Amino acid sequence: HPSDDMTSAIRVNDLVVMGSRHTRAVDGITFSIRPGEILGIAGVEGNGQTELIEALAGLRPIESGLMRVNGHDVTAANVSARRDAGVSHIPEDRHQRGLILDYSVADNLVLGLQNEFAKRGILNDDRIAENAAAKIKTFDIRPPSPDLPARNLSGGNQQKIVIAREMGRRFTILLASQPTRGVDVGAIEFIHAQLRAARADGKAILLVSAELKEVLALSDRVAVMYRGKLTKVIPAGEASEESLGEYMTGSKTETAA
Repeated sequence: HPSDDMTSAIRVNDLVVMGSRHTRAVDGITFSIRPGEILGIAGVEGNGQTELIEALAGLRPIESGLMRVNGHDVTAANVSARRDAGVSHIPEDRHQRGLILDYSVADNLVLGLQNEFAKRGILNDDRIAENAAAKIKTFDIRPPSPDLPARNLSGGNQQKIVIAREMGRRFTILLASQPTRGVDVGAIEFIHAQLRAARADGKAILLVSAELKEVLALSDRVAVMYRGKLTKVIPAGEASEESLGEYMTGSKTETAA
């Protein structure tokens, strides 16, 4: 559908991703997200959500199918090329994927973006410091000390570092996986506000969360993922925890087109 590509920030066709036991963790998924739209994925954990996000972020190979961002084929692109194409990623495990805890706040704020802060391969410390000062202020990272190791910050403020890095750059599509896991209420409200602001700014967001309330509160459309397939896609206004629960547990099935 070339016309769909022109209106979609991201389009995924017949995506297959293998899991750890040579099974299809993602089993032929097709979806698209328009600019200024949040597609939320609801599902019991372990139904392929992790593998889907990792494959879209370039951290896990795509077995077959297509992924396009702004109409450009990025199916075989590596992490760096995807970032250049406009993909940002809030990983579900900030300690394993999102931060290097012994690095400073300032260094974590440019993690994976070093080439944007370097000239002829040499990092520009002044620009890294300027970036840190701006991001700490905009994203209310506390304590506001760029030189502190990330491990010295609370879980909510560690998550704000990841949010600031991934959402404080130019991007087209944000892959937001469990964006408020293990953070306090104040940080949850802040992160939700950032996601809504990005949507208002025309960004496309794929939201994966184990919290059904979060999916319903933020999404424009909700997709249910069950055993590697999207079994239902509906406008969030028509969804309820009860109706989604039936699809999430497989007691009600209907494969989405």
